[in-house]
Amino acid sequence: MNKDGIVHKIMLGIFLVVGFGVAFMWPQWQKKTDIRHAQQAAQTAKELAAAEQVFFEKNGFYTADFTQLGLELSCPSSVKDNQTVLHCPHYDFTLEEADTIRVSNTKYPKWFTVELESGEITCNHEDGSLAGAAICSKMDL
Repeated sequence: MNKDGIVHKIMLGIFLVVGFGVAFMWPQWQKKTDIRHAQQAAQTAKELAAAEQVFFEKNGFYTADFTQLGLELSCPSSVKDNQTVLHCPHYDFTLEEADTIRVSNTKYPKWFTVELESGEITCNHEDGSLAGAAICSKMDL
């Protein structure tokens, strides 16, 4: 075996380099993942808004129960405070004020709103939320 421990020193060096590399790259990877999730949530919100418009044309009102829209929803729903909530990974979808879909991030104080009549989508965040500001600035809405 190696009396000077050179193999151990090389392995320690490799572990340190890899560890620092991961430590520096992890935040960037997480930021890109959060932006990708936000883009997916915005796309789902647009699909829900379009389905709500079709439902409105047929029935004369919007529905808070997304299961009535005729979409294949891959996320489970529940009822909270007499309102249906669609629980998708990273985001919750609800109908607010009977004409606005709210898409709330489950991790950060950030949300989207989609006005059903105009189809306009906006990205909002609490004051001082660095993550919310960063994600909203990267969204193409």
